[in-house]
Amino acid sequence: MKTALRGIWLVVAKSVRVSPWQSLLCMAESLGGVISLLQPLYLAWFVDGVLHHDTGKMALAVAAVAASTGLSGALNMAGCDARVRQFERVGFAFDTEIARITASIPTLDHLESSKYLDQLQALRDQQGALGGALNSFLNTFRNVVFAGGTLVLAAGADARLLLLVLAGLPSVVATRWIVRWQARAEEESAEPGRLATHLLELSTTAGPGAEVRVFGLREVVRARLTDAVARWRAPMVALARRTEVVNAACSVFFFGCAVAVLAWMVHDAIRGQVPVATLVLAVMLVGRLQNTANVLRWSIGNITQLARTTGRFLWLRDYEREVREAHDGTQAPPAILRDGITIEGLAYAYPEAVEPSLRDVSLHLPAGSVVALVGENGAGKSTLVKLLTGLYRPTAGRVLVDGVDLADLDLPAWRARVSGAFQDYAKVEFTAQESVGVGDLPRVDDDREVRRALREGAGEDVLASLPSGLATQLGSSWPEGVELSGGQWQRLAIARGMMRTEPLLLVLDEPTAALDAATEHALFERYAEAARAAGGRGAVTLLVTHRFSTVAAADLVVVLDGGRVAEVGTHAELVAARGHYAELYELQARGYR
Repeated sequence: MKTALRGIWLVVAKSVRVSPWQSLLCMAESLGGVISLLQPLYLAWFVDGVLHHDTGKMALAVAAVAASTGLSGALNMAGCDARVRQFERVGFAFDTEIARITASIPTLDHLESSKYLDQLQALRDQQGALGGALNSFLNTFRNVVFAGGTLVLAAGADARLLLLVLAGLPSVVATRWIVRWQARAEEESAEPGRLATHLLELSTTAGPGAEVRVFGLREVVRARLTDAVARWRAPMVALARRTEVVNAACSVFFFGCAVAVLAWMVHDAIRGQVPVATLVLAVMLVGRLQNTANVLRWSIGNITQLARTTGRFLWLRDYEREVREAHDGTQAPPAILRDGITIEGLAYAYPEAVEPSLRDVSLHLPAGSVVALVGENGAGKSTLVKLLTGLYRPTAGRVLVDGVDLADLDLPAWRARVSGAFQDYAKVEFTAQESVGVGDLPRVDDDREVRRALREGAGEDVLASLPSGLATQLGSSWPEGVELSGGQWQRLAIARGMMRTEPLLLVLDEPTAALDAATEHALFERYAEAARAAGGRGAVTLLVTHRFSTVAAADLVVVLDGGRVAEVGTHAELVAARGHYAELYELQARGYR
């Protein structure tokens, strides 16, 4: 109940903030419903006037019906129009808020969590439901008011009509089952829904489309997509079937009771114990009394649905607040590094993972040094990079920047002093100038700096191939857009990482995977020279690679194996030690002989 009230308050408060007057106007529909509620009473007056030849009462009844119909219709139109307008506005406000929350969560842990992704998928499946939650609440309020008025009329006409309220109770009780079925159906459909979306992207996007066609996977993907869609929608189909069976059974029971009550009243009317006008009113109220049970059931289901939908939004908002509170540091990062970056007992486990990706990692990255981080695929190199940049929260241990815990630093300020190129680089389909320049937003329009970054990132040849130079639109899906090769996109990503000229931490996380080994070696040597030239500010340059031949220029080599630090030393020291590094180095070296 507390969750439902919190959800109602969230929706109403959002509506009032979006447009207070429009929110007030939405209530006109409920007022119109109250006015139309009395029309069966006016008809009973008319029948009584006919029976008693009372033209005054007949005229009053006709006037009341006409006035209530006109006024109710006008209020319903005004309220309905306001409700639809507010539905769109509130829905847009919630969609904007969801996008803002999702984009502003300072870490990336949530994108690795199946629980988070299932919640987000459920929100997507119920797209517009948060705007619709206001609509549901207003409809519920209007119908509850209408149902309450109907009960008052029924009690005033003949107490036996209240027996029909009891006959509608099974329908209300059944709501509890239907609500549980709905919640289970939404949960069961979330994961296959995500799978269906993924398979659809495999089938309809250019990147994976090549492999799908070359390997003859179209029928396989289509079959799996068909199965995923079927499993995605199956819970909802089963829900609809169960619900309709329950509805039919409850309706049969209600109308059976209604026939018995009306037969009883007709019998008394024939004997003169019940006025004919009362019987007419009773006949007209039977349908409304059934609707009363349905309205109560529908309202319970609506409020429960509203609570589930707003509950997901509130979960997302609470998650963002939790992450922000965990990164509530306010201390500014140092202007220069004097000691360096120290890692103490660092561990990290991905959400829902059985085994940690990193465990008990302790290192010191000296200020002004070039550090090569090497290891086989899955050793934990990229995970360590994300911990150093604050993209992940450590499961255990800490990262110290000149002796200050990274958790105590202002995270956006620390990120402003970090730069790099990453293994999973983004294809920023802006102009070439913007695609590189966004690496340092204040200088995104500075041609000279963008060209410098391209030179340092070995991207001059990419620029030379573009028909309009830096003004070229990238991406073939845009008008006059130019598509680039994987290596060209990667060089632009490297250049983007070169835009910041004074980072305290420069991370190059396998940024040259699409380049040949010789080019990678040359680039890493260039980076090492540039890093030493800028050593006055104590910057740490971290070169991440699984190619051991490129790291000889590094001051320090760190070898990761199975999420642990296996060896630390210079290239020469590790080769001489004849340990894990030397073994892997020799294995790779054979491939080039």
